[in-house]
Amino acid sequence: MATSPAIPRVERLHDGQPILSRIDDHPWENKVVFNPAAILLEDPRALETAVGALQVDEAIKSRLREQTALCFLFYRAQGTVTPLYDFRRSSIGLAVLTPQLELIVRLPEPIMKPEFPYEDLGVEDPRVSRLGDRFYMIYAAYGSGQDRNRIRIAMASSRDLTHWEKHGLIKGTLNAIDNKNGMIFPSVIDGRYHLLHRPMEGENALCIHRAVADDPLGEWRTLGALMKPLPNSSFKDVWIGGGAPPLSIPGGRWLVLYHIGNRRSDGQREYDLGIAVLDPGSPGLISGRREPLLRPTTIAETTGDAELGVNNVVFICGAYFYHGDLIFPYAGADSVVLGGRIPKQEIERYLAVV
Repeated sequence: MATSPAIPRVERLHDGQPILSRIDDHPWENKVVFNPAAILLEDPRALETAVGALQVDEAIKSRLREQTALCFLFYRAQGTVTPLYDFRRSSIGLAVLTPQLELIVRLPEPIMKPEFPYEDLGVEDPRVSRLGDRFYMIYAAYGSGQDRNRIRIAMASSRDLTHWEKHGLIKGTLNAIDNKNGMIFPSVIDGRYHLLHRPMEGENALCIHRAVADDPLGEWRTLGALMKPLPNSSFKDVWIGGGAPPLSIPGGRWLVLYHIGNRRSDGQREYDLGIAVLDPGSPGLISGRREPLLRPTTIAETTGDAELGVNNVVFICGAYFYHGDLIFPYAGADSVVLGGRIPKQEIERYLAVV
């Protein structure tokens, strides 16, 4: 009988201090910055394309070109109302960091803002995956409606990580109801593209579902629920959703990092992280599921912006392996971006018994 895998140990990078915080002089991000996606570039051609496209001075580009790997981090930002624009509507910013999440440069303007009716209230929670020479960003499009506002899954693509072409709401029936937490697997599997999503209504709502398509810009077909919440006697309600796009691991398997929403009887919420393995060869598909991987305990994780009043949250939208370590930026209390790492030995120990 296989040994139950222990929960891998998470290290908080930079002594648990934020790697990104709000910037008072930037109206679009002078309130909160959170829910970061991340993608690591290591091959020279992709690095040169991405660095060359950045609208920064040559001194910064020279510093970036000295790096053999870079993390491109896309984060959700909210600001304040100005005479010309309501920056309470979320935009997406871009920062470039070392693989260990040390900041090198942060762009002064968002790389994506609300433009179309389906996203007129905000572009939120990006997830970025690389497929060949193209990058796909799946994000939550928050749009106004006649009867109620809508939250649905939208897609954009890029070849350089700076210039993004929006493709609108993804096709198929996934957006017939409110839906979010969409993310594409970074590989074609059995000739099809795969996506995780989290319906907010209908059968098996508020759990992780799978979908497939023959083309990312084509019609997505749902395959139903993949993971459901586990009961937790400490909370009144529990729900889950995808965190980072799945990461390939040996044996044709995928490492899945996800978030866990919890509500106490007094209405207070807590968001934690969980970890599992998606194994196509396993009868239940999911193995080695362990939670919580990370709970909010530090000041940056438990205490958010006073006006928005979001506390006790850790939340991710991206992760990557670097020299065997699993590294992930994450949001603390919907207000700042922090960094986490699971050392290589911890990952190996966990996977050895899954």
